Amino acid sequence: MTFTSVPFLWFFAAFLVVYSVVPARLRSYVLLLGGLVFAFWNSVLGAVILLCFTVVNFLFGILVQSGETRSRSFMLLGVAVNVIALVVFKLIYKLTGAAPPLGISFYTFACIAYLVDIERGTHPAEQNPIKFVTYTTMFPKLLQGPITRYSEIGEQLDKPKYTLRNIQSGLTSFVIGFAMKVLVADKLGYLWNDLGTIGYDSISTPLAWYGLFGYSLQIYLDWQGYTLMAVGIGRMLGFTLPQNFNYPYLARTVGEYYRRWHMTLTRWFKDYVYIPLGGNRKGTLRTCLNILIVWTLTALWHGFGLNFLFWGLSLGILIVLEKLFLNRAFEKLHVLPHLYVLFFIPLTWCCFAISKTADLGAYFSRLFPFFGTWGNVNPRDFSMRFLTYLPYFAVGIVLSFPVVENLLHKISRNWIGAILLGVLFWLAVYEMQRTGSNVLMYINF
Repeated sequence: MTFTSVPFLWFFAAFLVVYSVVPARLRSYVLLLGGLVFAFWNSVLGAVILLCFTVVNFLFGILVQSGETRSRSFMLLGVAVNVIALVVFKLIYKLTGAAPPLGISFYTFACIAYLVDIERGTHPAEQNPIKFVTYTTMFPKLLQGPITRYSEIGEQLDKPKYTLRNIQSGLTSFVIGFAMKVLVADKLGYLWNDLGTIGYDSISTPLAWYGLFGYSLQIYLDWQGYTLMAVGIGRMLGFTLPQNFNYPYLARTVGEYYRRWHMTLTRWFKDYVYIPLGGNRKGTLRTCLNILIVWTLTALWHGFGLNFLFWGLSLGILIVLEKLFLNRAFEKLHVLPHLYVLFFIPLTWCCFAISKTADLGAYFSRLFPFFGTWGNVNPRDFSMRFLTYLPYFAVGIVLSFPVVENLLHKISRNWIGAILLGVLFWLAVYEMQRTGSNVLMYINF
């Protein structure tokens, strides 16, 4: 039951009615019940694992709070338990092909942040187990984040700002994200699927680049669409969840791109790995080493395949090169830095998207044919698909700028905006019913 499914739309409609009519003092219990229903509906085993993580981290939080001189030891033990459990489930997924528990990477990182922040004195340990379970099972952020720290949501759980204005604003964000995912991202996904069906060693160079740019747009629109839905649902319920994307394709460097992309994960690694390692405070060589460590761990967080390691290390190396000299070279340039990002980021997404090393090599041989062999290629494969997918490219590129989202939020309070949002919503529902909605691309991370 993902956000882009009919069962979820019915579930959330019923949930919102109940949430609206109960007294304000009971809404936290309705939220808890809704989170449990959502978790168990998706997977009974996954829900049980989530509750086990919740109980363990709640108890560790109390131990860290009351440990006094041993608080750091309890914190490190709690972090180790979380990391080991996450690695075990990732290994099971890698070895058996079974789907990992939904959202495990996201709530594990949130729980680690919870324990570390208690030890740092950022916030006290939560003493109310019901409130803590409500936090971990909060369904708007359960599947794919955003990674929401307890310090960001704890006080909101006591008194959510449930207002008509927040409902209207949240509904606008939800509809934008829903349409972005179903009407654009899913359509671009068909292009990437076409390439896999043809075979990476049998596509032309123009189609290889077209497909790669399409995938780069697809993964952004898919996840940003989900994030807008998650943030919108949270706002409708009276909560402010952290933003996860800030138009990354407007970036001038790879480092800036990842300060705009999956910002809650980037911030997590910065605060709980990069800065504790020394950050940029111990000289250039150590800074470069810390960057490479962070990106290696980021790659392993996504999975244990070699392709993820290639993806993470290539990004780490590019960011190190930027730190050493590229940033200074780009200071007085305008267009070139953007072209640099738009060239290298899709190449790194290629490593992310293709899991088999042989297939990855075949794809790169098509991207750069002067390094590979041509083989049998249909010279018309690009022209046969160019016009079919061009409208989705055009819309996707426009959505990579803030103008559409800002405009829809601005006009959503008048009848023209309401009609437009209604049309977008029902178009997305119709298309979802007609063709189905592809699974969220980050659902298994």
